Amino acid sequence: MAKYGRGLNREVVGAVNQGIINEPFSVAEVRQFIIEKGWAVPENYIIVCLSNGSSYSHSPTYKKYFNALQNGKYKVSPIYKGPNWC
Repeated sequence: MAKYGRGLNREVVGAVNQGIINEPFSVAEVRQFIIEKGWAVPENYIIVCLSNGSSYSHSPTYKKYFNALQNGKYKVSPIYKGPNWC
């Protein structure tokens, strides 16, 4: 069972697809989204989720929801865009 909604990364994907979070986004935008949801998510958890969700060397079974850009920014991978991922 996920700790935060459908899982933090999945919730971020949904928020981007709904226009709640604009791309490219950073930890700060995700933190603001979490505050609005009323979740108590540790800062390190946010950083690790985004990093692992964009790293192809982390784990072959961990979904790669994001593409990492420069300066700590992220975009949702094209395969997770659209209404099916809201």
